[in-house]
Amino acid sequence: MEIFQNLIAFVAFILILVAVHELGHYGAARACGVRVLRFAIGFGRPILKHTDGRGTEWVIGWMPLGGYVRMLQVDDSQFSEGEEAQTFDRTSVPRRIFIALAGPVANLLLAAVALWGVLLIGSPQPYAVTGTIEPGSIAHQAGLGEGELIVRIDGKDTPTPAKIGTSVIRRMGDRGEILLETGRLGKSEAPLRQYRLNLDNWTQEQAQEAPLGSLGIGFSGQFVVGSVIDGSAAMRVGIREFDRILAIDGQPLESVSQTISAISARPDESVLMSIDRSGEVRDVLVHIGINEDNGNGLLGVGLALQQVRFGPLEAIPAAIRETYEFSGLLFELIGKLFTREVDTSGVGGPLAIASVAGDSARMGATTFLQVLALLSINLFLINLLPFPLLDGGHVLFASIEGVIRRPLPARFQLIGSFIGMAFIALVMSIAIFNDVANLLR
Repeated sequence: MEIFQNLIAFVAFILILVAVHELGHYGAARACGVRVLRFAIGFGRPILKHTDGRGTEWVIGWMPLGGYVRMLQVDDSQFSEGEEAQTFDRTSVPRRIFIALAGPVANLLLAAVALWGVLLIGSPQPYAVTGTIEPGSIAHQAGLGEGELIVRIDGKDTPTPAKIGTSVIRRMGDRGEILLETGRLGKSEAPLRQYRLNLDNWTQEQAQEAPLGSLGIGFSGQFVVGSVIDGSAAMRVGIREFDRILAIDGQPLESVSQTISAISARPDESVLMSIDRSGEVRDVLVHIGINEDNGNGLLGVGLALQQVRFGPLEAIPAAIRETYEFSGLLFELIGKLFTREVDTSGVGGPLAIASVAGDSARMGATTFLQVLALLSINLFLINLLPFPLLDGGHVLFASIEGVIRRPLPARFQLIGSFIGMAFIALVMSIAIFNDVANLLR
């Protein structure tokens, strides 16, 4: 069942990403007066086909692993004398560059729209409170302790664990230091603490496997109090907002679900509860109440979550900013692949994408849109690489032609095409190898 769900989600992702990309090329070609012969999503034998009034054939192939827009060229069998202005290869250099760039730009716009949807829907996010710091780790050597609220990394605000993860991933393969600043839950006026995490012994194998974990940082999964019900057992003993529940009767509580289960199992009983209040651990004797609906124990507290949500207009600049940050992050990672600062074990193929797509679909609309945005930005950047057969290669060839003011020799274009094919084959081979290796593991 999970495999089937992954397949459906994978096809949905590919159809959206490819359709938007090719529609960018199609729209730009039409705007430049270039005739489009075929708009195809997928390869192989067509399963759906329609020819519109302009003579464009719209096709969906049975193998959903890409797509293309075929434009009229002078050596095409459908070319007739006098149609030079409608051909891609005879239109002006600026127009060819515009048409080539329109596909990747459409993917970038799709990412921005998807992230706008994420911000509009909103989602409750946990506070980024540190949990166990691994002894001897980079974070431990820097002095970072448990129960600290991470608020900033390298000078940038990081209000959620996801933002922290993004900031750390950006530094993969680097040397030097990560500047990490922390505060305390419920004490926004307190001065921030600074920790400098030395990256000199941070290997890329460790970083790629678990960026935060390899630094020795774990997030606390413990119950952080967000609200206290009037007259409840919690209010009677003075439990406050942002108190972190650590243990009951000396039994450590490592997760929210464990805490809820422990309280539910002790109705009408007195327990010794250990809590952390802004870094100070204290014990309080609590007489657990009774939930009248089911007879379970009731403390009378709500979980502390920060709701990350924006209005329609407010979300626009925020989505643009998120798109810019994700683009910069992926651009840096792609660059580090070429410089060998990051190895290729993280490059995933169709199986990896299908797995991620299925997981994101099961986790809800917000996660689905986030993954869609990341894949769309990835497609945007990959297509801009200056290799023939990619959009960046078309831009490169057209730019050279614009400089030398004559078409490039056919042999030069043929050699470039072979280089492009070799690059794509290499990337696909690495991705499929990693897919198979992960499957075997």
